[in-house]
Amino acid sequence: MADLKEIIEKGIEKYKRDRVGKISNPPLGNEIATKDAIRHFANGLGDPNPLWRDEEYAKNSPHGGLIAPPFFLNAVSESQAITGLPGLIATFVGSGWVWHRPIRVNDRFSVTNKLLELKDLPDSNGRRRLMQSGLLNYSNQRGELVGSCRWDMMRTEMKPGQAKRDSGGEESVKNKYRHYSEEELAEIYAAVEREEIRGKSPRFFEDVNSGDELIPVVKGPLSLSDMVAWAIGISWHRIELAHGMKLLHLRDNPGLSYIDPDLGSPEPIANSHFWPQAAKILMGSSLPLDLGFQRVSWLGHLVTNWMSDFGFLRKLEARLKGLVQFGDTLWCAGKVAGKRKEEGKYLVDLELWCRNQRDEITTTGKAVVELPAKTSFLNHTEEDNLR
Repeated sequence: MADLKEIIEKGIEKYKRDRVGKISNPPLGNEIATKDAIRHFANGLGDPNPLWRDEEYAKNSPHGGLIAPPFFLNAVSESQAITGLPGLIATFVGSGWVWHRPIRVNDRFSVTNKLLELKDLPDSNGRRRLMQSGLLNYSNQRGELVGSCRWDMMRTEMKPGQAKRDSGGEESVKNKYRHYSEEELAEIYAAVEREEIRGKSPRFFEDVNSGDELIPVVKGPLSLSDMVAWAIGISWHRIELAHGMKLLHLRDNPGLSYIDPDLGSPEPIANSHFWPQAAKILMGSSLPLDLGFQRVSWLGHLVTNWMSDFGFLRKLEARLKGLVQFGDTLWCAGKVAGKRKEEGKYLVDLELWCRNQRDEITTTGKAVVELPAKTSFLNHTEEDNLR
């Protein structure tokens, strides 16, 4: 049997020869942005904005009907691709998004994924380490490009199953959970209640200044129910199968499974985001972790709250800086970095970040938002009133 090093090198050679530059169609969660699919996604995101869920409200908005949050495209097809390169563990490290138009209710999507060149990265432990990247394009039923995502995955030489289980078993895992006092929970509740959906009150380009702070959005304390809600919201294909369908799929695709040591049967590697034992076996983490593309979406929630129904999120880029485990709470925050007029559009640059309860920065990012200008907005309003 070939050793791990040989498997890795052959896999890299095959990937460069057969996959780089090729375009494929990734698995879909929701092909159609139905009102129910949009609501499920918004629920899993923890975003109560009525623009995504209240038909009467949305009818009277600038969009004239329901639209989806920009990151609903994750519910069409997840913004990552764990493909090829056997023997190399995949870790999502960041993504860069561009949107061209809103996602309207009942839009039907097709998605392509183009794999880019691998980049060799240095590693102090002498392991194989590469950056795997791709470009996802999401198009609607009219053939219009709605959005694009450049995703980056760190692929590192590590054999799944090598992490040792805690000698203390379930009790040891239990002791690693973050326990919140009544005072700490009161602070989280207060922060949630301070969140502001700008909504139908326009945020004008002229009223925005460098240094203006965005009202934070709170995510957490992260728990199993949050992750289940997210998986439902994106119709996550990595954990959608049950019983015989699951067993046959994992038997035929062993790279997507691990053997549960208690049951002796295969389970999806996605369990590492739900089950402490799987997180320990697959990632060496005592507790389950969030999903990287989920965390990037949280920053999108922050921005859409701030920009109002009249704004449009043009770009958002984020890089992950640390782990987020069950029990962690994040404050997603940001500030205005600058503003400019470009090709007739009034654009605002935002600096974004996520900070946890230990005051550690877990994510950094930036975004570009198009806002209405007062003059053009008032002119349009007067024209509408004359009709």
